Amino acid sequence: MKLINSVKSLKNKEAGRRAFILANGPSIAKEDLSILKNELTIGMNASTLLESAHGFHSDYYVLSDTRFITHPEKRQLATTALHPETIRILRSELKAVDHNALANPTYYIPALQRDGFSRNLHAGYFFGCTTTMLAIQLAYYLGVSEIYLLGCDLRYQEESPRFYRETNPQLEDSFTSVQIWNIVNAGEQLEIEGKKLVNCSEISFLRPYIEYVPFEQAVKRSADIV
Repeated sequence: MKLINSVKSLKNKEAGRRAFILANGPSIAKEDLSILKNELTIGMNASTLLESAHGFHSDYYVLSDTRFITHPEKRQLATTALHPETIRILRSELKAVDHNALANPTYYIPALQRDGFSRNLHAGYFFGCTTTMLAIQLAYYLGVSEIYLLGCDLRYQEESPRFYRETNPQLEDSFTSVQIWNIVNAGEQLEIEGKKLVNCSEISFLRPYIEYVPFEQAVKRSADIV
């Protein structure tokens, strides 16, 4: 992999742009993601499957879950299946087990504590029991002004906790309140600086707390702002 020494090179790299974060809840499978071809996107976990299905590739890819590096069925999704130009941002603990022969620029970021919001990714990030938090803090560090969450359902139903099938699905019900608190707190921190966090999942548990805008409407609305 092309290991970059410091994530500081990404500071405000996407200043003023909007970004779409591809979380892995079931609702994202219903969206026509082909319209993201000209948008700034941040993928995570199994979102690589969505890229191949809809003909686009993410600009950034974040990962904090060790299973996506060590599990034989998932490892390729975080490594060789990614487009070589996608920039990878991984929790620092994953470096020891990561693929060591990728073309992708890769940064390793230390996790700080569970709850909070980091304005300085170089110092680390708050993990909030969800990889979505790493994506949000990355978007902030990149200088993004509007962040749209796709598939951030936070509903871990046993029959379909995520958009993709798993042999042994991991349910996160016991952490849902922690995830909600951290994402809502991130939205509040963004708002203080005149930035926006928007939920595009109709079924998300975030709906009472964060503005909801349907995906296609969000793309049109954000495009009209430019």
